[in-house]
Amino acid sequence: PWTHHNPVRIIFRPGVLQDIADYIDTPRVALVTTPGFRRRGIVDKISDSLGSRLISIVDDVKPNPDVRDLQTQSARLGAARADTLIALGGGSAIDTAKALARLLTQPEGTCLMELLREGAPIEDAPAVPIVAIPTTAGTGAEVTPFGTVWNHFEKKKYSIVGNDLFPQLAILDPELTLGMPTEITVASGLDAISHAMESAWNRNATPVTLGLVTKSLRLSIQSLAAASENPADIEARSSMMQASTLAGLAISQSRTALAHSISYPLTATYDLPHGLACSFTLPALLAFNAASDDGRLADLARALGYSDTDGLARDLTRLFERLGVGGYLSRYLPDRSSIMALSSQMFAPGRAENNLRHASEEEVKKLVNESLHALGL
Repeated sequence: PWTHHNPVRIIFRPGVLQDIADYIDTPRVALVTTPGFRRRGIVDKISDSLGSRLISIVDDVKPNPDVRDLQTQSARLGAARADTLIALGGGSAIDTAKALARLLTQPEGTCLMELLREGAPIEDAPAVPIVAIPTTAGTGAEVTPFGTVWNHFEKKKYSIVGNDLFPQLAILDPELTLGMPTEITVASGLDAISHAMESAWNRNATPVTLGLVTKSLRLSIQSLAAASENPADIEARSSMMQASTLAGLAISQSRTALAHSISYPLTATYDLPHGLACSFTLPALLAFNAASDDGRLADLARALGYSDTDGLARDLTRLFERLGVGGYLSRYLPDRSSIMALSSQMFAPGRAENNLRHASEEEVKKLVNESLHALGL
């Protein structure tokens, strides 16, 4: 038995941002974004389009949003009484908007950290509606009910979840990704691939998610290198944005699995970008899960043009080499022994238990070690 529910309306079109006012009909809109989009003039475009309906702008979103910053931003937004939040940016901007959407409907003075860590009761009030405009092609957060926030002081990651955190609308404009630096293109694209693979070998996979995964990987494996090597290739950028959203639609149902479990302490400790942290183990994890395959991974490999899962794993490894994944990792991670010292933290039950094949902590350690060795680390 399985179910499928995703209420997000999706609009994909190069240049669609210029028509944003046509898709938002509420009178009090707040924008949540990063400083770069004000510098690039995108904030001005949205402001010109919405006019007086844009009543507040939060433009100090940081990567991997911290609970203390979110508390401050919520206090600033509270008086505005926005009826819609626009999230413009990558996963951090969309995650920030989801956390704010939740906090803004709680009683004044509600502490986010208490909600996350101590299980304080949540007022029975739906989150403020969100319009998500992704500017990277990777997280798929524009179509999921999940948000990730961090307590950097404690080096811990927390999730906020709820059907009311599905954005009402996702506006996909691949032109917004044309200015992405190469490292962000690579890291976010690998995030999309990791979401697709994690959904494929997930215990919660369904016929719908497996179909989404197949199309997503067909697009991303063929287009990521082109998008990173030719930043102006709008066709490759369009393919990657669609691949990201398709993978997001899949994980909105299945959630993630062991690769993400492994990634969290690396991001918390070394600030390793999420897409790199959750993707470098994918070839090893594919081989690991193939040993317990119920047919789905073999079917996926054949649908992508490979004779078996080994062929798909080899092609992923070659793609990582072409993208320079090992070099990117070495910028953030210290020696292998320091990385392996975190292995006991890499088994997050809520994610690892979604994995098709059960993995012990010792097997997780072996998978990480094998993956680092394959990348020359």
